[in-house]
Amino acid sequence: MQRFIMIASLFVATAQPLAAATDTAPLRIQEGSAALLRGKFEQAIASFDEALKDKDLASSRLASIHNDRGVAYWRLNRLEDALKDFDRSIKLFDGLATTFNNRANVYIDLGRYEEALSDLNHAIALAPAYGAAYNNRGNAYFQLGRYEEAQADYRRAIRLMPTNAVPYNGRAQVQELLGRPYSSLRYVTRAISLNGKYTAAYRNRALINQRLEREDNALADYERLINLAPDDTDLHVGRGQVYLKQGKIQSAMKDFSKAIEIDPQNPQAYVGRGATQIERKRYEDAVTDLDQAITLDTGLAEAYYRRAEAYFHLDDLDRAKADMAKALELSPKYADVYNLRAKIAEAQNEKDAAITAYRKALEFDPFIEGAADTLKKLTEGEGQVFQPIAPAVDGWEIISPFKGRYVAINSSYPKLKVLLEMHGEGEPEVLEWTPLSDSLRGFGLLRYAAGALPAATDKTSRYEFVAIIDLRRQVVVSIEPYLTGEAEAKWAWSNTGVVVTDAEGVISAHELRPPPKPKPPQPKVVQERRWYQDDYDWRRRRRPRGLFDWLFN
Repeated sequence: MQRFIMIASLFVATAQPLAAATDTAPLRIQEGSAALLRGKFEQAIASFDEALKDKDLASSRLASIHNDRGVAYWRLNRLEDALKDFDRSIKLFDGLATTFNNRANVYIDLGRYEEALSDLNHAIALAPAYGAAYNNRGNAYFQLGRYEEAQADYRRAIRLMPTNAVPYNGRAQVQELLGRPYSSLRYVTRAISLNGKYTAAYRNRALINQRLEREDNALADYERLINLAPDDTDLHVGRGQVYLKQGKIQSAMKDFSKAIEIDPQNPQAYVGRGATQIERKRYEDAVTDLDQAITLDTGLAEAYYRRAEAYFHLDDLDRAKADMAKALELSPKYADVYNLRAKIAEAQNEKDAAITAYRKALEFDPFIEGAADTLKKLTEGEGQVFQPIAPAVDGWEIISPFKGRYVAINSSYPKLKVLLEMHGEGEPEVLEWTPLSDSLRGFGLLRYAAGALPAATDKTSRYEFVAIIDLRRQVVVSIEPYLTGEAEAKWAWSNTGVVVTDAEGVISAHELRPPPKPKPPQPKVVQERRWYQDDYDWRRRRRPRGLFDWLFN
């Protein structure tokens, strides 16, 4: 996945003076630099090897050659060789920020994140406007789980390199891990708009769309990626999961089987095919696939849950219970497992156990299919699991399934759930509900307070966001910024949609209605003249032209 920005020093190197070098060395350096630019890394290494045989080169020139050869080694995933070259380059000349940046990338690949941070701090000290180093330091912070620091560095990288897609993709990944999928979608889509061939961004966007249950959008990204990389196991697994969610069972089976054919050691592929076999009511086959998934990865909670589901259908309840216990041991907030436990309790006429399990399932997923309705029946209408955190505003209430997660609901739209993204401390607050009219009738805007800015002391120092909602389909189109402190986002409306530009200049566009089809050109109608009509208009007859008219008109 393309996350790093590795810099060759070849442009700097070719401008530096030679100290009594032979005529061969400059030519080899030039050949190596050209090969590196063309992606011919083996050829570049061979040329740099020849250049380094010249012992009369200046230290700074030798440092540049070692840096560039290190880049070639890194591109070939020869990490230890790359590290040796970057070490040698820094010993020869420690004033080149690019070399510290490049060595840090190798450290990140090797899992040596603290060493990477040290190098990137040094690179930024040498070159304070070095956008690539900020991006890569964001990667190091990301790997260490220091997400707010990572986000700050990606933001700096974007300011310094506004047309580079890589830091936008990095920022998207941070937003996703912070529980802000719509913000993540905004940044990753911006990355793709800057670089339409950025496969890592398409992959991330497919995953985000999948989590947001935007199956058609996820499929479009997976289709593009699979056309580019038809033997990528993870892509077939991802697309298979989308097909399974859509109920396209044969397509899902085809993708999971293809993934297993490509990589028989991929446990997720077996989990996916096992889940698909359950949908096909082929429970024994499902158990076989899920056994294999667990053999390959004993820590995969979904595999135990799916196998428990298969055992439930096979009426092997003891094994089902054992697998559910293991799944919850691995993932204590697994709502689907509690939902299955409730069904098993119902089947055994254990009403109290079923009620407890349904409540637990709804605690971790208040919209899990069928659980709320069944709970109401079992409790004779006592199905309210969560109390709103504040009074309703125009029918909108906010519930908190668990700490730090908030969902806006409205009884007028029972299928709609609005996951409120928080960007600061505090609880959300519904501020305004605005149904749109005219050409955008059927859409609404839910504006809410999304937390206080750091060190904020008043209400004006807070985040405000707006959820754009399609009321007819009962889905969230997007969640976009409205206010960051005193900085307002710009919302430019048209008859078909809106373009939002946030306070940092990041643009996202939403077409809510298809543009009207242009009317086909109408053929010019030539009226037939009657026998008594001619080209002379007698009504506009003018007086005879005199000398004045000829001279001055």
